[in-house]
Amino acid sequence: MTMRVRAILMLMAALAMMSLAGCGHYICGAGFGASTCTTGPTPPGGSTTAAFAFAIDPAGTVDGLTLNTSAGTFGPTPSYTGPTTPQNTSGEGSVVAQGQYLYTLFSGTGQIYGFTISSTGGLTAMTNSPFSAAYLIGSTVGGTQAMITNPAGTLLFVIDQSAGSVYTYQIAAGGALTLAANSPTYLPFEPENMATDGLGNFLYVTEIGTQTVPELAAYSINSSTGGLTVVPGSPFSFGTFGMAQVQGEPSGLYLIGTTSTVFGDEHLYVFNIAQSGTANAGAVTLASGSPYTTPTGSSPVAIAVAPNVGGNLVYSFSVDSTGTYNPIEGYVLSTSGTLSPVSGSPFTALSTGGWGQFDQSGAYLFVYDSTTGDLNSYDVGTGGVLTQPIAAVPTISGYWSITDPN
Repeated sequence: MTMRVRAILMLMAALAMMSLAGCGHYICGAGFGASTCTTGPTPPGGSTTAAFAFAIDPAGTVDGLTLNTSAGTFGPTPSYTGPTTPQNTSGEGSVVAQGQYLYTLFSGTGQIYGFTISSTGGLTAMTNSPFSAAYLIGSTVGGTQAMITNPAGTLLFVIDQSAGSVYTYQIAAGGALTLAANSPTYLPFEPENMATDGLGNFLYVTEIGTQTVPELAAYSINSSTGGLTVVPGSPFSFGTFGMAQVQGEPSGLYLIGTTSTVFGDEHLYVFNIAQSGTANAGAVTLASGSPYTTPTGSSPVAIAVAPNVGGNLVYSFSVDSTGTYNPIEGYVLSTSGTLSPVSGSPFTALSTGGWGQFDQSGAYLFVYDSTTGDLNSYDVGTGGVLTQPIAAVPTISGYWSITDPN
């Protein structure tokens, strides 16, 4: 795991690198670019259980947590028993597919564990789990986005950092993994993180931050087979800066990125994605007005992009020159690809953190503070305003994932 990865995941390397708002949830039926909304629905499925969280602790146990908005609690899932995983080996990846399958990666044993998620937040091992990933034994894995799915949750992508490659798996009914034909795909550099565009047409891979000419690789995704084809012009270079982390947004028009350096680049970047055309589909170019200077004057180490169409929200997480977390910053992404601050941003009254994830509905933003071990759940209100009506869950660590109930 690289220094920059640890800065994102635990933020301890950041030190080493030094020396409901009243209107309800922001769930809009309008198309991409809307900046207002009506009061949101009750939690997904009409249940008081709004979301489940799963965290891989340093002993290798997968812990289960439940956010219950009716009871006003966020804590251990009732009657939950953690599944059997490699002990004393912390996981190095965690992701949810289709809201019902959880995958955890253990490079030390070269395995990917797969679990089905019950309606009450319990985990059951899939048939044939764990799935072999022997190529990871002795390999570094990458960043917090070294294992991702496409938006449909039908494909799983895994970085093998040491070999400079990406492995693609098809996700079958029941969650079973099958290695895609012609996988792995070998990259032109050593990778760090991945993301797809919001429509799942293209895969983007960032380069580890030690290179002198930073690049971003792009591939067209065959949604049926999982095959990857190099986008013409890839890899793309943008001069002296390189993306450590990128994320797509639901319209598929834009890619949001950060260089993730602790000092020296206090910007967020927006890229246009060419969605059609035989000559350049999937190609990325810097959007007009980009990059954007952050209000705190510090480089974002991570970002979170709302998954719901109409959400058009981006949040960034950064540290200052003393290694202390800055307040969370929120932005509205317009239809033309410009960023403007969310009302009340930066959110100085809220707990801070260095790594954030949305639930699938976009109603809640979860933020992890590695200095305290707290996992905070924030309600996403009108226009992207964040509030925290429910206290944080203390003392989790390692990789974690969020999902709405089925």
